Amino acid sequence: MQDIFNSDSKIILIYIAVFITALIIVWQSIPSVIYVAKRKRLLDKPTGRKKHANVTPNLAGIAIFAAVAFVCALFQVGRFLPEWNYIFAGAFLLFVTGLKDDLVPMSAYKKFMAQFGAAFIIVVLADLRIKNLHGFLGIYHIPYIVSAVITFLIITFVTNAYNLIDGVDGLAGTQGLLGFLFLGVFFSTLGGNYGLSMVCFCMVGALIGFLRYNLISPARIFMGDTGSLQIGYLLSITSVAIIDKYEYDPVLAGSGGIGLAVALLFIPAFDTLRVFITRILKGNSPFAADRTHIHHILLDTGFKSKQIVITLAMVKILFISVAFILKDYNPTYTISLLLLIALVLMTIAMNARNRHLGQKAPLIPVNERLMKKLDRRSKEKAALKEKNVKPKFNTASAEHAMAANEKKPE
Repeated sequence: MQDIFNSDSKIILIYIAVFITALIIVWQSIPSVIYVAKRKRLLDKPTGRKKHANVTPNLAGIAIFAAVAFVCALFQVGRFLPEWNYIFAGAFLLFVTGLKDDLVPMSAYKKFMAQFGAAFIIVVLADLRIKNLHGFLGIYHIPYIVSAVITFLIITFVTNAYNLIDGVDGLAGTQGLLGFLFLGVFFSTLGGNYGLSMVCFCMVGALIGFLRYNLISPARIFMGDTGSLQIGYLLSITSVAIIDKYEYDPVLAGSGGIGLAVALLFIPAFDTLRVFITRILKGNSPFAADRTHIHHILLDTGFKSKQIVITLAMVKILFISVAFILKDYNPTYTISLLLLIALVLMTIAMNARNRHLGQKAPLIPVNERLMKKLDRRSKEKAALKEKNVKPKFNTASAEHAMAANEKKPE
């Protein structure tokens, strides 16, 4: 297969074959997953904060993982990406963890331990790390320990962030699709790493196959933790690879790809960090469930699921465009601008949500006759009090009557 990559036209054909193969596997296997899940009653039931109204299978991550495993083995990704065996080992660990959580809910502690394990494999065994910050906050080369800790935290945090943002049909899938599509095109354009390009195009095909059944109303299947953990994990690794593997590439000479990597991961990472900080400031656990994620805010604003997906997809494209335009500048400027844009957009969304909820708030019906009667008696009571005369009526009983009257429908 190595000879195939000596021709640009053949390289493109390989990428197309990877994309189509992954697409067909997921497209054709998900109906079988749905059938088995319904027969065995492995379904996600609508409760509490969950938006869907029907019991729905949530095991599409099985099809996505199967597509990645088969395609990457068939096209020998390991020959072009030396770290692939370690990457796949971490992916398998998260697959097993996500599958267990989709079938029998696990504690957050156990899920974090699996994410820590996957990040450890990448940082320590695969030695895939951010070794240079390229001037971000005036920092360039960093020691091994600092490099390992930063990369470890990024992989763990982003993996968890994509798991948390999967709250609206098509949202996590679309965000992942845009990220892998950009990375696939970017890696293939820069050249030199066919393995990363194939992994990205494989995920693009797999996610399009999944969205065929998820981005409809009502969704026929959810990806579950089995899928969302895979997306966050692989996207965080490929984003780190921009910084690590193309550290001295002329195209990324200015920022080292840090701005692009941040832009790719910005929406789920910023949202999760904002939610954690808000919960801690309120005295709650950062992992306590609530309705403060960006998709909850947009739902409260009156957006439908597809409108939320489209809106956040456009925001992600905006972030990537800004980072790409500023890729020749110091990453401090890029990340600062992305943060400023995010804060402005979040403020607009919060204000829109508050206005929408205020307009929907029910008004308490007022009995004008009773109000006039109470007002008259209050004036009489005040007049009698000035003359030291005991009132002959009970205002409390009138107020009780008013409260009882307000409960009656008009």
